[in-house]
Amino acid sequence: MAKFLVVLAVVCIVGAVAVRGEFDKKEAQAKLKARAGECKTEVGATEADIKELMEMKPASTKEGKCLRACLMQKYEVMDASGKFVTSVALKHAEKATNGSADKMKLALEIINACASTQVSSDLCQAAEDYGKCFKQQATAHGIDDNYQF
Repeated sequence: MAKFLVVLAVVCIVGAVAVRGEFDKKEAQAKLKARAGECKTEVGATEADIKELMEMKPASTKEGKCLRACLMQKYEVMDASGKFVTSVALKHAEKATNGSADKMKLALEIINACASTQVSSDLCQAAEDYGKCFKQQATAHGIDDNYQF
């Protein structure tokens, strides 16, 4: 779940698109890759920037940070002013966790912690700041890359 939270938080928190009913992880990943491709073109990012994102590494370039901002905006978890949209993130989390009370409790704690964090006024850097927060919060909550939904 950490990878999911970080990638989809940075890239849309738990902002994966889900089908009605059960969360389809493969479909969500396919849509994420498609949107990442769109953002790559929009911001001039490279395959290396996408690789850093998928490997949950900090962005090493401005374009990599902007890739993350673009994705967060496409998933509507960051608005045009760089503010984190908690209500949308919670809707995505509910879909991704299939409404599991335990998982939603964790998601809520992480979302709330990061929504209130101070971020840069630069949209690209703000996305990077949110991503760092989500990674730290996931680790603090004992969520690792092998977390099962």
